[in-house]
This record gives sequence, structure tokens and C-alpha cells, in this order.
Amino acid sequence: MVVDSDVIVVGAGPAGLLFAQYIRNVLGFEGQLIVAEPNVRKRALAASFGATVVDPGAVDLVAAVQDLTGGRRVEYLIEAAGSGRVFGQIPGLIRKQATVVLYGHGHSGVDLGVMNNIQFMEPTLVSPVGASGGFEPDGRPSTYRRALELIEEGLIRVGPIITHRYSSLESLSGVFAGEHQAPDYVKGVVTLR
Repeated sequence: MVVDSDVIVVGAGPAGLLFAQYIRNVLGFEGQLIVAEPNVRKRALAASFGATVVDPGAVDLVAAVQDLTGGRRVEYLIEAAGSGRVFGQIPGLIRKQATVVLYGHGHSGVDLGVMNNIQFMEPTLVSPVGASGGFEPDGRPSTYRRALELIEEGLIRVGPIITHRYSSLESLSGVFAGEHQAPDYVKGVVTLR
């Protein structure tokens, strides 16, 4: 990433928050990092990781990004929200020939016609999922090994993202009943001993 470029991460769920930390702590990016997220708790976490936060539910995201970038828009966009509405906003968020990482999933109900306006911006589209990045000689995904190293080195902090802990598989019934949609929920983990 170029130092004087602007980056936006759309969505501050667990993946978006990990992207924000990676950009700042691993890549050492010192430019403007914007995170768009409607949830107040997740915005606070993104801010604690060095991002300028925008509430897309309270302001027009395209206008806010154009204001924050002096009208230039961003060179890098990471879509981590899984919101179909974001696809309609991408052309107004990115500069021509930007790099767009399509990480979020679940864009149901989106007319593929929105891709026309994105294509006119001539972006490089990257679509990683799961174990993208190859495999170790023992068959384990390289991405996961590197992720664990970054956590062990303290460059990526997962503790602040974990908001709920479950001591048994039986205690997960609340998650399946909708607990994961609560405003204070970011990420839950099962801690079996």
C-alpha cells in the first residue's frame, strides 16, 4: 500500500476488525484508514485499532468518504460487510483502477447490474475465501499458520473482538436463537476445557 493512499474497510465485524489491525500493525500503513460500520461498539473497536470511523446509517457513506479524502476517494476498498447495498456504493467510494477486496458474503437480492458501474472504474477485484494463500508441506493452510503467528507476536489482538464465551456446546442455543444479533455481540467462542 502506498503511504499517501486512502483505504476503507466496509464492515467492522470480526473480519473487518482483523483487516483493520492487519493494515495498521502488520503492513505498517500510516495513511488514512476508514472503517464504515453502523454498530457503535464495533466502530469503537475500529477506532481503537487506528481507524477513522463512519456510521453509514447516520451519514451518506459516499459523501463522507469523498469529504475525508478531499474528493479523491480511496485506492483500496475491503468489502467485509456482506451487504448488497455496498455494491451500489462502491463506484462512489473508489478511485479509478482501485483495488477492491470482496471478502463479505451473503449479498442476496442484489441485481448484478450494479457491477456495470463498478467495472467502469476499472478496479482490480480480489475475492479471497477461507484458506486462500496456499498450503504448508503438512497440508495445513498457510494463511492460518501465519494468522496464529501474528496473534502470538501481538500484532493482531483478538481479545477485544471476543465479546461472548460459551463453556459448552449446549450453551450455544442462545446464539442460534438470535443472540449473535445483539448490539454488543462481536464474536463468540466456545471454550471447552
